[in-house]
Amino acid sequence: MLCRLGGFIFAAALLPGTARAQTAHTFEELQRILQVRQTVVVTDVSGQEAKGRIDQLSTASITVGGRTFTDAAIRAIRLPDPLWNGMLVGAAIGTGLATWDYVIDPSEPGNAVIFAVAVGLGTAIGAGIDALRIKGGRLLYASPRQTAAMRVLPLLEQNRQGAQVRIRF
Repeated sequence: MLCRLGGFIFAAALLPGTARAQTAHTFEELQRILQVRQTVVVTDVSGQEAKGRIDQLSTASITVGGRTFTDAAIRAIRLPDPLWNGMLVGAAIGTGLATWDYVIDPSEPGNAVIFAVAVGLGTAIGAGIDALRIKGGRLLYASPRQTAAMRVLPLLEQNRQGAQVRIRF
């Protein structure tokens, strides 16, 4: 049985994945990829992210969740990472651990409960980890204007002076 399972996993690993489109570099290219009411994550030039559905999309701007971003104000646009893949990985790990426990002692009472708990906990933990990931999802648009920048802010207090330096590549 373990040989069949190993053969199945090996065969599944050899299957080709789906082809993905290249990253758009202009809003004209982006209009061919995105649709109104599609959920995206927009990262602006200051690094802040806005997640929401697309209200409007033109050749120079995108409106997401009521906020309008011009092409000059956007660093990147990504599709959000779906939770189902984290749930699937967690369920697979839970199944693997439960199977390992079963192989060690198949006569142990309550193996079905152990399987159910391991798969359920694995699924929940996988979904939780996936939900906490900030960056993720497929990159759809990368701004061509990403140049290096440096910002220096003076810090002046009564007891100390200094500077905050922010370098972006």
